[in-house]
Amino acid sequence: MVRTILLVIVLLIVIVIALISFGIINLHQEPGGGVSIRTSDVEVGTTTTNVQVPVVRMENRTLEVPSVGVEGENQQANVQ
Repeated sequence: MVRTILLVIVLLIVIVIALISFGIINLHQEPGGGVSIRTSDVEVGTTTTNVQVPVVRMENRTLEVPSVGVEGENQQANVQ
């Protein structure tokens, strides 16, 4: 239980450090000794862009394939 709590605390610290390093959160110290936190706006959306995409297509070809024949009394059992 203690390991889980410590792991969560460490992950939160790492996330806060990452947010500060990417500039999403800015910390500014005020003259009175206080700290102000400013956050940047994050926009998430989609755009239409042309990209190259690999295409898989199906086509029919006539090829020679191996075949197996059975001779004997039970020929009907092997018919598909």
